[in-house]
Amino acid sequence: MSSREEIAQKIWNDWQKGLEYQQKLHLKETCEQCVDFFEGRQWPKATERTKNMPRPVINIIKFILNGKKANILSSKISMIYKPLIYSEGEEDFATNGASSFTNFANHINKEIKQEDLDNQAILDGLKKGTYVYHYFWDTEKKTGMAKFDGGLNGQIIDCLNIVFANPKQKDEQKQKWIIIQSRENVNTLKKIAEKSGISKTELELITADDDTEKNYNSEEQDGEEYATVLTRYFRKKGEVYYTKSTKNMIIQEETSLTPDANKVKIELDEKGKSNEDEEDVGIDKPEIEPSKITLYPIVVDSYEEREKSIYGIGEAEQLIAIQKSINFNYAMMQMASQNMGFPKVLMRPVALRGKQMTNTPGEIITDYSPNFDGVRYLQPPAFSSTPLTIADKLIEITRTVTGATEVASGEVIGSNMSGSAIVALQTQAKVPIEDMQRRFWRTHEKIARIWEQFFKSYYRFDVPYVIEKDNTKETDIFNGSQYQKEVY
Repeated sequence: MSSREEIAQKIWNDWQKGLEYQQKLHLKETCEQCVDFFEGRQWPKATERTKNMPRPVINIIKFILNGKKANILSSKISMIYKPLIYSEGEEDFATNGASSFTNFANHINKEIKQEDLDNQAILDGLKKGTYVYHYFWDTEKKTGMAKFDGGLNGQIIDCLNIVFANPKQKDEQKQKWIIIQSRENVNTLKKIAEKSGISKTELELITADDDTEKNYNSEEQDGEEYATVLTRYFRKKGEVYYTKSTKNMIIQEETSLTPDANKVKIELDEKGKSNEDEEDVGIDKPEIEPSKITLYPIVVDSYEEREKSIYGIGEAEQLIAIQKSINFNYAMMQMASQNMGFPKVLMRPVALRGKQMTNTPGEIITDYSPNFDGVRYLQPPAFSSTPLTIADKLIEITRTVTGATEVASGEVIGSNMSGSAIVALQTQAKVPIEDMQRRFWRTHEKIARIWEQFFKSYYRFDVPYVIEKDNTKETDIFNGSQYQKEVY
């Protein structure tokens, strides 16, 4: 077995240990059930005895989760960088630098559609308990107005697709390593491995495999070959590295997350040569040594903390039992109504002399029994309003204890209330949400620190971008190589 195979096997074993911890928490079953209930799959498969039973879905879970998500995201978030202690005479430089980082962060925020990531993250937290941001340098993106190759990008990682060296440590930056799992095309993986210098013999070890950890009953497209890829982040001498592997082979050997400055300089020199006969695009050659990246490009947070675990608890998990009761009570009411409208018929064997009832409105039925009592309806039990009362009470109590009241959800309160009274009630109703908002804002502080390192290490050339102020647009230039000190 080659050293690459041994390393790949070690990473795979670490991944399996992480999955074993998730199994102890019953995380997979819980997350899949929460997703099913949010998406409306709230009844078990029908059996022979229950195939005719009504199966209504009064999706209180989706209603509450969407309302809370809207309230948490109701305030717009902006990343504002401020200078730390600076030397005498550097006040203007530090202040201008912080302002430049703030403006460029606003530009990147729109470029990578951070608001969409936030929307998905909060919904993940509400459904599954944990949400994970992952930022990376995307070589296929275009940066700024000059459209240079490469740019910062982000994605939301499902909590079932990430494991940690110490899942009891809630600070992701204190982890010895972090592994992210994904499914990728085999041909694409072989091209990446070939660029990394993997021999043709070893390339044959990169083969398609079954998605043994298939989550949420997801299916893959027929005719395509996919393999499970593990991206492992770790540190060497304080600097973040990563490696990619399958179960059998390393796809990309350990690589520093900090870009190779000499490679960046060569690429920019080539761009400069290709633009000799064109207008100057303002490329400023970077220095040889970029700022080192020391933070994992991963931010983990939870809707509600789980005791001694980095994985959290979602809102949906706590509502499933109530959701089942509500659905069942409405099903009983519907069944009672159905039995009243279409009662069962009690019939003597000779009453119709072999003819069939068709249930056609106005149908005339001849009763051939001697006593003319061969056909009669089986009287259903009297309809009870108790299930409706219980269901409505369950919904009312659930909305109260979860903070999803009529005031918080923006529903009509009453025509006899003044505007100031409504505002006061809405402000009071949002008090429980404020704690969740502050937690979410602290998450963005972590994101801002990660972005700062990417700005200084990757955007080491003049990047023209647009600043929007007071309905006007201005063009500015950002170059991260000018700011090697901490500015946040």
